[in-house]
Amino acid sequence: MKNIPWLLWMILASAATLGIVSLNNGCSPEGKPQTVTASQSSAQPSLDLTSPQASFETLVAAIDADNHAARLTCLTTAEKNREAGAAALNLMQLAVNSPSDGDRFLKLLDDHGLTQNAINHAMATYGAGPVGMPGFTEKIGEKIEDLTGFHKEISKLAIRPPRQELIFISAKPENNQMIGRIKIGNRDATIVFRQVDGNWLIDSPTH
Repeated sequence: MKNIPWLLWMILASAATLGIVSLNNGCSPEGKPQTVTASQSSAQPSLDLTSPQASFETLVAAIDADNHAARLTCLTTAEKNREAGAAALNLMQLAVNSPSDGDRFLKLLDDHGLTQNAINHAMATYGAGPVGMPGFTEKIGEKIEDLTGFHKEISKLAIRPPRQELIFISAKPENNQMIGRIKIGNRDATIVFRQVDGNWLIDSPTH
């Protein structure tokens, strides 16, 4: 089996923290994080979403634990769909560029609700519209069934490189949201947080 290049992994697993194209049934409704029980894996990170910093650190812990359900719980519904849609578009591009694996990649999309008809409809409806790339990827992601399962399947195809250090610096209010400053390796970046039902969820529509 050929492995997907490391770039796709970064798109899938850490894009919300990178501020670029990111990375379900399976996770609790927006604003209501899962409660960890004794029957759940001990690797389940604490889902503390009570502040921007707590949410960011929960996201990083979930990435490190390869826990897609917990990671997605840290995101707004729109961001979950945006990053899933972006991942789907990348997988379609890989299918075109890698004929030997193309059928397998397209079947993965089809198995999660992204049939050719669904893709064609989204492209015809939103591809040249005013919603832009974030809106387009969000509409694609809305059609994906079981986002957690979708990301688990894609992550099996990717090579996971060492993660850059992710550090929360600060956050300040701006237009009913919080704009956070973070450090990714040796560079600074921004990340958007929105409060939903008392929880601060990550929402960075920059892809």
